[in-house]
Amino acid sequence: MQKLSDTLRERGYVYQYSSETLEEITDPVSGQKRTVYLGIDPSADSFHIGNLQALLVLRRFLEAGHKVILLVGGGTGMIGDPSGKSEERNLLDDATVTHNTAALRVQAEYLFGGLDFQIVNNADWLGSLDLIGFLRDIGKHFSVNAMLQRDSVKNRIQNQEEGISYTEFSYMLLQSYDFLHLHQEYGCDLQIGASDQWGNMVSGIDLIRRKTGDTTYAFSCPLLINKSTGKKFGKSEGGAVWLDSAKTSPFEFYQFWFNTDDESVEEFLFKMTMLSKPEIDAVMSEHSADPSHRIAQKKLAFEVTQLVHGEEIARGCEMTPEILYSKDIVDITETDADILRAIKAPMLKVAAGDTIIDALVGSLIASSKREARQFIEDGAVSLNGARVSDAAHTIAESDFHNGLALLKRGKRAVVVLMRI
Repeated sequence: MQKLSDTLRERGYVYQYSSETLEEITDPVSGQKRTVYLGIDPSADSFHIGNLQALLVLRRFLEAGHKVILLVGGGTGMIGDPSGKSEERNLLDDATVTHNTAALRVQAEYLFGGLDFQIVNNADWLGSLDLIGFLRDIGKHFSVNAMLQRDSVKNRIQNQEEGISYTEFSYMLLQSYDFLHLHQEYGCDLQIGASDQWGNMVSGIDLIRRKTGDTTYAFSCPLLINKSTGKKFGKSEGGAVWLDSAKTSPFEFYQFWFNTDDESVEEFLFKMTMLSKPEIDAVMSEHSADPSHRIAQKKLAFEVTQLVHGEEIARGCEMTPEILYSKDIVDITETDADILRAIKAPMLKVAAGDTIIDALVGSLIASSKREARQFIEDGAVSLNGARVSDAAHTIAESDFHNGLALLKRGKRAVVVLMRI
């Protein structure tokens, strides 16, 4: 069986670690099993793909027999972490944090299905902290000079317009205290997280050493970077891809991964799926023979969608391009229609007599009626495969087959019109 350290290196998960060797953390000579924790701030009621990589790293630790704690930051989430942020985040109220925490718990249980892990909420201990006692017992172990040198703080201070509030400046102390609390209560000796959390994680190690004399560890994995923008995949920086189907439909989720460029697809196969290296190598070999068939992208999209939404939904997403782009409307069956509804493919409810102009705008294919007319004048719009040349064209009852019609602009922009 492959050592966990080798698996983490092979998948590209290793960025930094606090021990001399990675094996000291992941595969101790003594055979000791670590108790590992990953912290997630509940600033939304869904994980996004930036969280998914770290969650899969956590799953690898679970599969290797280590104990795992997922810490939902119900307390720290009301403050906000400055790491990797360019501006102050909106603070969350108690009700929002409670709602988001419950939603994240459900998602985590699904992602780790069948594997035993523990979920804790740091609001349970941070909420009862005494300020004077905290400053006396914890704050005295932190040097402001050292804190100012942390990248997460230094970068914000250099931003003359935004700066950093004392609220966010204190986040490092609270995250460090989380590690101390989990170490004392659960024997937790390893924190994992993304590379932008490194300063906070190392501060926790220092606090535990000063308070208890014990040795603990930190491990960080690389940020997922959008190579077209240079920014990480996150929530408050925009462009988030969510795991919750109500926020990002399974169809959109699948298409996001399907649209991965050739430069990134192998990296994502390793980091975002549970496929073995031989399986990935075989996929890439087949893909390299003719990249135009996008074999690697199809496999990536299916595997990640299956991991998040289940096999049935992933199969439906896999079939959707054929339904939308290859079939004539008369060939779309009731089963096809059910698939489109299940994966939340782009749909718009319309009635016979509605105009094509309104359908183009309502479906967001066109941003305005003027743009919709221009698309029609350019000959770019079709209904059920037939070009629409009249801007006054209305949708007829006969256009619907099994209650559906297909409206397209060009070859790729498509929406399913669903009869009311």
